[in-house]
Amino acid sequence: MDTKSKNDLSIVWSILAILIALASISYCFSVVMLVIENGWERSTQMLSLIARIIEGNTA
Repeated sequence: MDTKSKNDLSIVWSILAILIALASISYCFSVVMLVIENGWERSTQMLSLIARIIEGNTA
């Protein structure tokens, strides 16, 4: 069964939506990577601090 869309521009709108999504992902990608990197760095520092506290080195 073939269904025909009532809106002939549906393919155009779909492609436009995909292009907007790709543009927004590429625009925000560097910011997302910085957030992940900073989060990883802070997590590593926290684990290091906890390990020092457990070992008894508080300095």
